[in-house]
Amino acid sequence: MSCCQMIKFSLSKLVMEFTGTLILTMFFCISSVGPQAILLLGLWITNIFFWKISGSHFNPAVTFAFIFRRDERKMHWKLAIAYIVAQLAGGYVGALLQNFYTLDMPELSFNGGFFLRALCQELLVSFFYVFFFMSNTDEKLLFSNEKAINCFILACSYVGARAIFYGNSTVATLNYGAVANPAIAIGICMSTLFNEGFGAWNSIYLYPTIPFGGAILAVFFYELVYKKTQAFLAHEDGDSNVSDSRDDSMGEHD
Repeated sequence: MSCCQMIKFSLSKLVMEFTGTLILTMFFCISSVGPQAILLLGLWITNIFFWKISGSHFNPAVTFAFIFRRDERKMHWKLAIAYIVAQLAGGYVGALLQNFYTLDMPELSFNGGFFLRALCQELLVSFFYVFFFMSNTDEKLLFSNEKAINCFILACSYVGARAIFYGNSTVATLNYGAVANPAIAIGICMSTLFNEGFGAWNSIYLYPTIPFGGAILAVFFYELVYKKTQAFLAHEDGDSNVSDSRDDSMGEHD
């Protein structure tokens, strides 16, 4: 592949990440005042359409984790940074459009007494989603060969993780619940700046940063625990099959 072809192909990936994150951000904002099925359906369809070109990351925490992968899916850090920039831009434009339509987009914040809960939500939801994303993009561990099914699993893992950890409740957080996506978080914080002033940045130190911690935990768990366990089980199955074949051959010889 020539240099021009590589640049063109990389550019198409960045356009897909920008567009997909934009759409996902709008679905996320809509789901904050409606059923979570809206977010599930939106993420599923978006994943399907952009999966073949960019991999449908739409989340800087996912892209960050791919830098540390130790397989063929490992991403070069330069391309990863370009991905993250495109995602941040898409999240901002998506939130800006949503704010333009509603004119009263609420700021991203949490109740003062629930900081620790909000932190744990972001950490755990990010951990589960990034882990499922990594395991569901490993060719050896795919649940299905059907792209639509794998994309649905990823969408369910995000929405399901938010539900498990009370991420869509208005108790721990005022409006949105767990975000687990720095691009969406920064987009909301930046767009609500027009409505709330700098008060919209009260939680900017939490939501755009903690998901990266969850991504690091997911990488460690995936590489050091999950993959090694899968390899051990495969080795055990191989030994069992060899032993059975030997027993069968000995029986036939007798």
